[in-house]
Amino acid sequence: MQDLHYIAKQFVIQGDIKEITRIKKGYINATYKLETLSSHGHIHQYILQRINTNVFPDVDALMNNFQITTKQLFENLQLPGHHLRGTAQTLRPTLDGKLYFKDESGCWRLMTYFDHVYSLDIPDTPEVFYYTGVSFGRFIKAMAPVAIEDIKVVIPNFHNTASRYRDLEASILRNASGRVSEVADEIAFIRARADGFGRISEALDSGKIPTRICHNDCNLNNILFDNETHLPVTIIDLDTVMPSSPLYDFGDSMRIGTNNAKDDEKDLSKVFCNLELYEMYAKGYLEACGDMLTKEELELLPYASLIITSEDGIRFLMDHIDGDTYYQIDYEGQNLDRSRTQLKLLSDMEQKLPEIKRILQKIYDSQGLDVKLV
Repeated sequence: MQDLHYIAKQFVIQGDIKEITRIKKGYINATYKLETLSSHGHIHQYILQRINTNVFPDVDALMNNFQITTKQLFENLQLPGHHLRGTAQTLRPTLDGKLYFKDESGCWRLMTYFDHVYSLDIPDTPEVFYYTGVSFGRFIKAMAPVAIEDIKVVIPNFHNTASRYRDLEASILRNASGRVSEVADEIAFIRARADGFGRISEALDSGKIPTRICHNDCNLNNILFDNETHLPVTIIDLDTVMPSSPLYDFGDSMRIGTNNAKDDEKDLSKVFCNLELYEMYAKGYLEACGDMLTKEELELLPYASLIITSEDGIRFLMDHIDGDTYYQIDYEGQNLDRSRTQLKLLSDMEQKLPEIKRILQKIYDSQGLDVKLV
């Protein structure tokens, strides 16, 4: 804790350090809440964070992305629960004017802390998921003026389902943990769908759909809601903001938010896509950014949740085959349970695809979007 005090003092802060406490959320970076007390008796709060340089080795590129993104959002994004200080985290500079501080303990940054807010892992009401869609849709629109070349790719192929599938096949060949024979059914299920994995990435590569600046990690818990109004205040976890497709963002939100079962649920009968929640999110998202999406993007939108759910099923299965080297696990076989949950959700989404198309077509028609899904 004494080292944390030293690190905190390398940034421009108001007042004297009162307390530093660990925030035990998030899987990547180490995060702390910093409280200071000014001479006038005012308490100031900040987020102090150590960047995981194993995941983000190019910290300069990461922080340049972060600065561009937070500045753009601070000036252009307003969410329904808007607070006076804005709806984006802002960075506090180091004493020598840099974006982050580096010493033998690692790379550190200091950011805005939002109080009187909460987060959710799954929607507690359909309205919450509607506002989640509004929030991530407004994010896409707010970031649209930023030049693609200004935001660097800090994790190559982060969302590229066809590439993830090729990685899985390589893991199957290596069979590092000797588990391949135990997961023949899961491998066969994935292989039977391989032809569709490149539907988004191939459209991006060919220029059929545009590359846009996207969040790339649209978990519900990356939105903070106001304690009193229950409206979204800010979008956090901006390290994965990179050039990509909003189809991945849309699909990832649906993968997470429409399934109320745990991500490692063993009783697969509990795993399904809730179409009421799907419609609420899609309505909010398209109200926010549907007018900027191209005809080709809107035609691919029904498949987005299927593709990204496939991707996560692939990634969990690959880690199980590799011997649980990437995701943290609490018990042996947890990654296999996670993969099976995703594959069951995918199967349910496939069966409901005609209804998903009907839901989206109804929204397209109501918003005057000239697209006919087939």
